[in-house]
Amino acid sequence: MRILTEEIADDFFFVHTSLVHGALRKCGVLRSNQNYDDLVQIGLLTLVKVYEQFPEDLCEEEYFYQFTGFAFQKIRWAIIDELRKYQLKKEREETVSEFFDDEADPDRDKNEDWIVWQLFPSMLDCLAPNEQVYLKESVLNQLSVTDIARKHKVSRKTVYQWKNRTALKLNHFKAVLTN
Repeated sequence: MRILTEEIADDFFFVHTSLVHGALRKCGVLRSNQNYDDLVQIGLLTLVKVYEQFPEDLCEEEYFYQFTGFAFQKIRWAIIDELRKYQLKKEREETVSEFFDDEADPDRDKNEDWIVWQLFPSMLDCLAPNEQVYLKESVLNQLSVTDIARKHKVSRKTVYQWKNRTALKLNHFKAVLTN
């Protein structure tokens, strides 16, 4: 295993940083993306890991090109993994409570949160048992669809079905709160 030393780091990054930006472009990540700088850092860290793990001597031209292809793919995968994590985090934050989101109605009084929680038992009453499970797990326990599926030993597709049916049934509560 080789180590990227300070003596060669500047030259190494000058030559290979374009792999990171190319992988970001390939993944459709623009500079305007709020996570762009974080993704660049992840790409650079992955580039260093690949350099340290690559078994051949990069001074030989044949291996240099093999390294660039190998590094590009590894960087791309790392970026895709991170994008999936961002998406999962976004999913986790989106719960049924989005119906009652303050940003959706900036004029909404903060005291209405109390009303929402007073209506929660009524919301549960109008749902089927599996839909109640979804509502409790997503709102009270803040679990993602994947976590709910694992916990209750069902597929993610099933949990999405619970979520969609719950949203449809709770639309009338949203109408009550917005009037």
